[in-house]
Amino acid sequence: MPPNSGKVQLFAERDYRGAVTTLEQGIYQPGADAVSSLKVAPGYALTVYSSNNCLGASATFTTDTPDVGDTFHDVIRSVEVSAPESTSAPGWFDEGAPPDWFEK
Repeated sequence: MPPNSGKVQLFAERDYRGAVTTLEQGIYQPGADAVSSLKVAPGYALTVYSSNNCLGASATFTTDTPDVGDTFHDVIRSVEVSAPESTSAPGWFDEGAPPDWFEK
């Protein structure tokens, strides 16, 4: 179930329990022992890091995760909330017609 508000919710305990922090897109340093489970809104990604300033070991989550696993349990020091970039060019052959600049 995606967050009710914000793009990501971080929970202090596993299984979406304990103190919760809601984040929008950006980079944050939630503090030690602050993340054990998380919820991610559709279309967004959360990358977690073991050190401040988005350094160290990392993992990216795109779905709700009731347990971040032993590698990241209580060791996440910084996080980045992002919207994955689109892989298609906007307007490319919309409605079956090539763009005006396309050579015929």
